[in-house]
Order: sequence, then C-alpha cells, then structure tokens
Amino acid sequence: MHQYSIITPTYNRAKYLLRIYDCLCQQGDIDLEWIIVDDGSTDNTKEIISGFEKKFEIKYAYQENAGKPTAMNRGLEMADSYISISLDSDDIICPNTLKKVWNYFDIESGSFKHNCVCLTGLCQYENGDIVGKTFPHDYFVSDHIRYIKNKNIIGDKCLFYVTEILKQTPYPTFPNEKNIAPGIIHTRVAQKYKTLYVNEVFAEKQFLQDGLSAKNYWIMYPNSAELYFNETSAPPFRLKLQIKHSGEYIFFAKMNHKKNIFKEAKNKALFPLGMFAYFFLCIKHALKKINFLQRSNDIIKKRIRSRKQNYHKKIKD
Repeated sequence: MHQYSIITPTYNRAKYLLRIYDCLCQQGDIDLEWIIVDDGSTDNTKEIISGFEKKFEIKYAYQENAGKPTAMNRGLEMADSYISISLDSDDIICPNTLKKVWNYFDIESGSFKHNCVCLTGLCQYENGDIVGKTFPHDYFVSDHIRYIKNKNIIGDKCLFYVTEILKQTPYPTFPNEKNIAPGIIHTRVAQKYKTLYVNEVFAEKQFLQDGLSAKNYWIMYPNSAELYFNETSAPPFRLKLQIKHSGEYIFFAKMNHKKNIFKEAKNKALFPLGMFAYFFLCIKHALKKINFLQRSNDIIKKRIRSRKQNYHKKIKD
C-alpha cells in the first residue's frame, strides 16, 4: 500500500500534466502513486503521460467523456494508499508538502491526529497570495460544516483525505450532468467525521480560464445543485444558511420539474421560510436577466450606431 494516491481527472489538458509531474517529483522520499483518469481527451494526453519517467507509479485509465465525478470515482477505485488527494489540472502540490502531511498521520490508527479523517491546509496563487481566508486558528479540530461553512471561511483549500473514507463516499452522478460541487463530499464526510485544520500552505492554484471555477455550475448542473442545497439546508448548518439553502433547493427542484418538493425536503420545518427565500431568489435572477438583456441591447445599439457612422463616412469620402 502506498502512502499517497494523487488522483487527477483530466480532459484535454495535456499541456498542464508536466507541471503536475514536476511537482510530484519535488516531494522527496515519499511512496506515492499518480492516478490519471483521462475523461475522453482528444489531445495528446496519453502520449504525454507515456513519456514521463517512472519515478513513482503512474496509473492511467481512459474512459469516454462522462464528467469529473465519474472520473474521480474510477480513480478512487484504483487507489491503493493511506491518503488521497484530488489534484486538478490547475493545481500543484508545493515542494515537500507530502512529507509535512505525513507527519500528521498515524499509520497504526489509519487516521490523522486526533482521529481525524481529513487534513486541510491552505492554497496560494502563483504570486504567493493566499486563496481566500486563512483559518481563525493555526491548529484546530472541527468539520467542514461547523468550521468552514458556518464561519464563512471562503476560498479553495487543500484537503488530504483518508483513502478508505473517500472510497465509502463516492461522488453522486446524474445523467447529462458532468460535474458536481465537491462540497457535497465534504458535507457528507462532516456529518460523521472530524477534520484537522492547519494554517500551512500545501498547494498552488492556477485557475484556468476555461475551468469549472470560471463557470456558474449551479445553473449548468441543476440536479447536482438541487441535491447539494437540499442536503445543506438542515442542521448543523447555521440557521441563515438553512433558510437560504432551502430556498435554493426549491429553486432548482422547480427548475428540474420535481413534483414532491416538500416531501423530499431535508428540512421541512423551515420549508415555509425557504419559500420566502425562493421568491427573493427568483426576483434576483429576474433582475439579472433584465440587466443582461439591457446590456445586450446597449451593445447591439452601439454596434448599429458604429456601422451607420462608418457607412456615412464612406459615402462622404
């Protein structure tokens, strides 16, 4: 069994894989496996991977394009390690991070210190700035709901999980939806287990322009959004989030033409307040749509005026 499984789901990102390979080569004397799940790439992903020197075990699997959740689930099935981390195409692990993380792990119990199943650290940008907020404490035991969501600690973080826990918590998948917010996994784990939080930088984020973070995946993946907001509309989420998420659950359930919205709601007690939140959300989206239409109309008018001016100029000339 390896110390680490580094799982990289990828789709047409061949040119970024060398960057990940180089960062893994900078981890020192660590026993790791790099699991690359090729989600139907049409570029030279396979050729790039075959050219890597085997300084550690590299497992490659190809599948028809089915989306990141399916690719992650396949990667986890292939994993044979104590600790796993999902490393996307726009991520790298900072040098010697795996050595640092291993110091928090107890191999006898198969968990991190204080019987935690996850170790969470910080991410930085390429210029060294921290992504989002640092943690209120330099060393703290809690969980994703009570510590991250309820305290509104924004920004991507770097999470190392006990592999077996992730195997027991697969990503939900939906037909015709190729992604889901990773928060659903963090939330489900938080219902049962604890996480150790440390103010140490473990990873660097690049945030590619065509990446998921650049898109509104709630609207793009409404079934996934419905599931996420329904599961996060109940305790131990703080009351304000329960009401807000109840409204968002109703919004996406209606978008998905669900009939038994109340019956399937996780928090029926707050459902009436959720309806108020839903109405406000509808107004917000309507205003955004009006604003978008107005901006589009202004752009069209501007182009028409420009063309008229150019036409009259040509006539005069």
